[in-house]
Amino acid sequence: MKPSHFIRRFICILITLKIIDIVVSMIHLSKVYDQLTALCINFTLLVIGYCILPKSDKHFIKTIKNNISRHQTYTFKKTPVISNQMTYQNRAIDISKQQYQAQATPYLNELSLLKRQLDEMNERIESQKAYRNQLSKQINELNIKYQQLKELTTQHDSLVEDIKRLQAQKDQLADAHVTDEYQSFMDYQSKQKLATIDNFDGYQFETFTCDLLKALGFSDIKRTQGSSDFGVDVYAKNGDTSYVFQCKLYASPVGIKAVQEANSGRSFYNCKKAVVITNSYFTPHAISASEKLDIDLWNRDKLASLIAEANV
Repeated sequence: MKPSHFIRRFICILITLKIIDIVVSMIHLSKVYDQLTALCINFTLLVIGYCILPKSDKHFIKTIKNNISRHQTYTFKKTPVISNQMTYQNRAIDISKQQYQAQATPYLNELSLLKRQLDEMNERIESQKAYRNQLSKQINELNIKYQQLKELTTQHDSLVEDIKRLQAQKDQLADAHVTDEYQSFMDYQSKQKLATIDNFDGYQFETFTCDLLKALGFSDIKRTQGSSDFGVDVYAKNGDTSYVFQCKLYASPVGIKAVQEANSGRSFYNCKKAVVITNSYFTPHAISASEKLDIDLWNRDKLASLIAEANV
């Protein structure tokens, strides 16, 4: 045997073992791309192995193929190899059908296994293609819905801006209406109410003060009775803050005495705030004393604005 033939056959054996190893590893591959890559490698190795086979071995394989396809028994004639140490006789080799089938069966089984694996991979490829087409269809539908949602969002934002703009115009018109017409009416009505208050007596003015405080949101409103009220006419609360009110219905400015009485009444009733309310105005001394004693003064102008606010 020539050394080159020995080396070729040895390489073919290594290639065959590698092909078997790749075929076994293909069973564990889950990705179609990896399986196709393994098949391409196997095919390349088969071609390389066939190319490096000695000519006599190629002839032997070709004869096996012809016998399988024709179902006949052929006589294989092996060309003698000339050697310096050995003498070969030119003789014919007869192989029966049973012997041929026994030798070819392992190769046929392996080819059948490879064919089944190829069919399975083709089925997986088709299944993956169908799945990919389904995903593409769903992606297209999602893109369409996304575009529709984007358009609706744009329309929504535009409508919100229009609503804000219209609301601002409405507020401007309302403010203009209040400023130009409604406020003038309320001022006129307040003046008319003050003119009526000027004709009240003391009791009526105290009653009106209670009604005004109620309209402004005060609670627990009470009128004091008797001469020992320490200058307090009305008691009320606004939230957690307690108040005492000194009501003065005067035609002339209110003096410092009313401020001092309100301060005494605040101490007697243990309240936080004291207020002197009048339909008139206060003297400079009364204003100065109120600042020192922390007494609130509600004069005629303040009373008019409160009447307009409470709409009483």
